[in-house]
Amino acid sequence: MALRDLLAPSRVILGVATVAWVALALVTPWSTVADGTSTGVAMTLGVWGWLLWTAVMIALLVPSPVSLTVARCCAPLAAAAGLAALSPVAVFASVVAMVLAFSPLFADVMVQGGAYGEEKRFALKTPVPSMLPTVIAWTLLVASSIGGTLLVSARQFPAGIPVTLVGAVLVTRVPRLLHRHSRRWLVIVPAGVVVHDHLVLAETVMSPRSKVERVDIVAEAGETADFTGGVAGRRLAVHLREADKIVLSSITAKILKTAPALHVMAFSIAPRRLSAARASINL
Repeated sequence: MALRDLLAPSRVILGVATVAWVALALVTPWSTVADGTSTGVAMTLGVWGWLLWTAVMIALLVPSPVSLTVARCCAPLAAAAGLAALSPVAVFASVVAMVLAFSPLFADVMVQGGAYGEEKRFALKTPVPSMLPTVIAWTLLVASSIGGTLLVSARQFPAGIPVTLVGAVLVTRVPRLLHRHSRRWLVIVPAGVVVHDHLVLAETVMSPRSKVERVDIVAEAGETADFTGGVAGRRLAVHLREADKIVLSSITAKILKTAPALHVMAFSIAPRRLSAARASINL
């Protein structure tokens, strides 16, 4: 393999994330946190620690949208374990892993892992209305699933059993909701431009190359239909040669105070790596 390939940004970010994650396995902060606890609690922490560590390790080795969801869900827990263990190595490694897991390039590498053929995928920024509900859902999932099992292992059955049952219910629902954020991307294909975003849109937008007049980087939505989910700052503005029908999700229609279906001549979206996405569009 050529040196240029080894130094490619996608390989570098995966390599750094993998090294940081391996370092966590060497210091096992979840074991340090378990010191002084009962045997049951220590075993539960160990099971959760190694289970989540293994899940992320597999995710780093096999990039995909699912891997992105796994990394984002688990990385903050590793940082919390490192802080609780008061381990400088664990704190540093887990913070590096968490920062990378939420970085734009990491997101693009992961979603590209599930691409077909000549697709180039670029992850989209999180819609503003989804940010707080996502954090709340993740917090409830972690508190009920991990917290519940720890309460049960500590023989706190009156509190532990109902909390664990709530966690069992949330495990069947919340991960799928969180995964929807990892399945949002702009796709550049030889035939044109595709926007796959079922949080903001009810149907995938497919704009053939022959219908796309130009694509610009702009500071604000302006006269374009805003399909960024309320994200501020620069975005891509896609201008069409003829009006196209686009069906919005119910929440987007409410935010924009418009009909569920629009005929638009231009729309704007917000890829995480804006310049890279624009450079990939050759019109």
